[in-house]
Amino acid sequence: MNSSVRTKNVKKKKSRLDLLRFSLNIFLVAAGMFFISALFCRSYNNSLSTKIQKTNTQITALETENDAMQVDIQTLANRDRVNTIASDAGMSTDSDSVITISAADNSGE
Repeated sequence: MNSSVRTKNVKKKKSRLDLLRFSLNIFLVAAGMFFISALFCRSYNNSLSTKIQKTNTQITALETENDAMQVDIQTLANRDRVNTIASDAGMSTDSDSVITISAADNSGE
């Protein structure tokens, strides 16, 4: 009888050790996965930040270029400039064939 009690105690201790080892292994795997995912997320976040900075730099450059183009458009569309270039090319305006259209006031009347 003493032998069977001793066997039960050994089995209980062994099963407790197995459960403890299993729990420890699960904890270690979970902790490892946590650290790996944290490193991956940090790396991915840095990559996204770099892309955002590059995109913002491109946006700023394009806005500056658009502003410069707008100034060029306004300069090139100046009526006096167009008339000067036309007269230098030997063209002249015939006031009888010029029709001026002004924008109407569409205030609902």
